[in-house]
Amino acid sequence: MMCIIPRKTSLTRWLATVLVPVFFSLLILSPAQADETDGADLADLSLDELLSTEITTLSRKAENLASAPAAVHVISQSDIRRSGARSIPELLRMVPGMQVAQIDGNKWAVTSRGANGRFANKLLVLMDGRSLYNPMLSGVQWDAQDTDIAAIERIEVIRGPGATMWGSNAVNGVVNIITKHAADTQGVNVGVLGGMDGYESVLRYGAEVGDGAFRVFGKFLDRDGNVNLMSEDIEDFAEMARVGARYDWDRNEKQAFTMGIQAYSGESGDYRITRTLAPPYQSIIDSVTETSGAFLSASLLLDVSEESDFAIHAYFDTHERKGYTYNEDVESFDLDMQHGFKIGAKHDFMWGIGYRNSKDTTTSTFEIAILPESASRQRISAFVQDEFSIFDDKVRIMVGSKFENNEFSDESLEISPSARISVPVGENRTIWAAVSNAVRTPSRGEQGGRVVGAVLPPGSPEFPLPVPATVALIGNPEMRSEDVTAYEFGYRMRDRSFQFDAAFFYNDFTNLRNLAQGAPVCMPSGTIILVDPTCLATSPYIEIPLFLNNSSDVQTYGVELWMAHQISERWRVHGSYTFIEEKGDVGSGDGVSIGVIEDSPNHQLVLRSATDISESLEFDIWLRWVDELKGQQIASYEAVDMRFAWSPTPSLSVAAVGKNLFAGEHTEFISELGDLAPVQIEASGYVELRWQF
Repeated sequence: MMCIIPRKTSLTRWLATVLVPVFFSLLILSPAQADETDGADLADLSLDELLSTEITTLSRKAENLASAPAAVHVISQSDIRRSGARSIPELLRMVPGMQVAQIDGNKWAVTSRGANGRFANKLLVLMDGRSLYNPMLSGVQWDAQDTDIAAIERIEVIRGPGATMWGSNAVNGVVNIITKHAADTQGVNVGVLGGMDGYESVLRYGAEVGDGAFRVFGKFLDRDGNVNLMSEDIEDFAEMARVGARYDWDRNEKQAFTMGIQAYSGESGDYRITRTLAPPYQSIIDSVTETSGAFLSASLLLDVSEESDFAIHAYFDTHERKGYTYNEDVESFDLDMQHGFKIGAKHDFMWGIGYRNSKDTTTSTFEIAILPESASRQRISAFVQDEFSIFDDKVRIMVGSKFENNEFSDESLEISPSARISVPVGENRTIWAAVSNAVRTPSRGEQGGRVVGAVLPPGSPEFPLPVPATVALIGNPEMRSEDVTAYEFGYRMRDRSFQFDAAFFYNDFTNLRNLAQGAPVCMPSGTIILVDPTCLATSPYIEIPLFLNNSSDVQTYGVELWMAHQISERWRVHGSYTFIEEKGDVGSGDGVSIGVIEDSPNHQLVLRSATDISESLEFDIWLRWVDELKGQQIASYEAVDMRFAWSPTPSLSVAAVGKNLFAGEHTEFISELGDLAPVQIEASGYVELRWQF
């Protein structure tokens, strides 16, 4: 049975969404002038200058990328602008070691170094210091995470554990999305985009106020859906309205204050598998999930002296989701403080403390439930780190540890230590190594969830009984934290026109979650059939439970290669190759590894070419090959993205972009909960107008 939920589209709505912001922007009269640097990026910098760009995610302070003792990749403003990407997951495809797969028109599976999934639970994602990790079902709800892409300063990606500085869930990597300072987004900026799969518009305005600066923006997007396995149109659409503001105050070089606020509301379509206890027992429908939320964040930086500085960051985040089978309402508060100072002439010491509290309310249905329906969780943490150099300051060493108190560890205190070293081995060449430990705490769903994954009709070959049987994934209140010890080694080189990065890793995971089949029970009594077979006479259905536990030990290893070559003054190429392999014991008895459905390709290859045809014309090609997903039985695919841009003036640009060209209709990933039917991703294209004045 197919149930279609129609969408409301009209010419009036299209005109209101696309043309009104343009008309409105023309009416704005402001004494603030357009900042000529707002449209500028790193495109004109040499690779040598690019590599000298500072990063802050690894050690929570500014440092040079060249000597960083970790697998670090920075997506620059130039990368962002020339990618033609319309979402953050698309941008992350550039990073070696990242696995990014599109599930449908609004959902993504994103992780680093294996075990990918819609609810990938080992990657910590931050935006301006605010965690995007969802405590209910783990991972990031990418359909709700967005911003003005043109206002992103850079995206720093640390592959490998980052728990020493960022705490639990920073197991396989940390993604830090850093937006621009308000002083760098002055004047009016208008972006209008329309094409084969929808349209969007962005209006941004910034100005200076005393010693500070602010910006406000509004964004609306409407993206069409894709097709199912029969190439029929489905309603996996996305609609989202978002408004936000940022204020930056810099009285002097020793004091800085930042405040950000944002609110959003929208709908997304789901091509859903629904299950019932009555015929036909299973059907595919188009349903709608309503999403809304808001956050307020603030940061204060104080340089007490040349050798001591403080940083305080706090935010409050709230979001609500209302779907066909599951609702959630979550509020989170986070407070973080750090202090850095020098000890003698050699040691840069840093310590910090943090507190996080999350409250939620959910609703239960036959298909999915999280019990209890309301809960509150808190986490208290502290970290210390010492950085010093030896051998005439040539060898850099970082040692530190995170200390975290929560209710999920086997001990009262979880400790996540790390040690890192980088050694120069020649001019502009560095080798580095690291040993780290990290933990991943279970989500609310893993401890108290129940998800119906299948309904077997009466008399089915799998379960020949006179009543239907459900196969249900059951959470475990005794679920504990997962652990990893990671060993990494890397080599980094740079010349004036060539840059190369290589990272090798070996991860030893223990206490990973897996599934163990329990004895069938009569429902709703919960009586075990083998104990009392007479319960079959009065039960409306039988349940076959699959219980979560922590009995899996797995090892993963791999290599990540990346290069960039400035072939000529107007032509630059980038390339990356990723290999990852998994081995280990999925658990004793009837254990079934969840890794079968949390799947990642063994091989990935990416090539990008950026050509400046003239001062005003740009041409970009992005090719990627993704290996098959063996667990999900999804074939490998190749895809090409192209972008052609013309800038008749420094403040106006027009770009034509084609996405997923030559790939055909293809499936990239299937939701690991089994709640969504497979979707085929289509080729698409759009034209974008961006005007800064």
